[in-house]
Amino acid sequence: MATNKKITDLTELSEADLSDDDVLPIVDISAGTTNKVRKSTLASALSGVASITATSPIAVNQSTGSVVVSTGTIPITKGGTGQTSASAALAALGGISDPTTTRGDIITKGASVLGRLAIGADNTVLRSDGTDPEWGAVAATELTGTLPIANGGTNATSAGAARTSLGLVIGTDVAAAGANSDITSITGLTTDLTVAQGGTGAGTAADARTNLGLVIGTNVEAFNADIAVTDALQTFTLSQRGTITTDNDLSFNLNITNNFKSTPAGAAALTFTNITAGQTGNILLVNSGGHAISLHANTKGDANLATTISVAGTYWLSYYSDGTNVYVVTSAVFA
Repeated sequence: MATNKKITDLTELSEADLSDDDVLPIVDISAGTTNKVRKSTLASALSGVASITATSPIAVNQSTGSVVVSTGTIPITKGGTGQTSASAALAALGGISDPTTTRGDIITKGASVLGRLAIGADNTVLRSDGTDPEWGAVAATELTGTLPIANGGTNATSAGAARTSLGLVIGTDVAAAGANSDITSITGLTTDLTVAQGGTGAGTAADARTNLGLVIGTNVEAFNADIAVTDALQTFTLSQRGTITTDNDLSFNLNITNNFKSTPAGAAALTFTNITAGQTGNILLVNSGGHAISLHANTKGDANLATTISVAGTYWLSYYSDGTNVYVVTSAVFA
């Protein structure tokens, strides 16, 4: 029979001495009653666990109410991964391991595993070879349809339709080739168009001629409807006179003029230089001293020419050149 004792006099039980049948008195303040409670019920209430099944990896000590969670792996069926590393857990959960390493990489599926397709070169497109994706240029044969203007095309398949799309209709937006395409005016120019740009570098006709080296009276002759040309038949309405060159050594330069006057001071040979085919002319020979005159190898005359003009007197010689020789005739001596 138990006797009343002070609490300090009671024997203290250890956890090992407690059994589930042991009870403790407890006062229900709200009901004003004294009740008993088993050790397991009290332990469960104190631990906050109402009910738990001792299933791995969780173990419950029913006598003490303590709960132990094992450090083993939690299977997928229990909300875990069943693995101990991130990569293994990713694989176990059916996740995809990222094979990419560089910006722009694309994940591709190979024959058995995932692979990495590196970013393609500039201006290439992603295409298929029938088995795997690849980067490559767009071949002309791969283009179908018309490329719109927004994508850099003309939205047309013919030159005429392309011009229409681009607002370049001939005769409406642009001039046709030929005379109708001549530029009639240019607006917006603030300076004269230079010679190097196809202009004249001037704003007046006189300045333009100067810049182009066409100064009238300096570089070019002023217009005259009566100017004779060398390659057309001419009718002269006024006298045409050649100057007379005095040359007393009997050697006549045909580049100077075609008419000469000569008064020899001694014996000499009748000679012509710069002989030009077709040139003709006259020589007034004043051989007042009766000097002996011979003929140069390129000067041709009759058998008596040299003897005749060697006699003192005045003679009129006429000549004609064929480009190699000069043929000369003379008048009789003038009184």
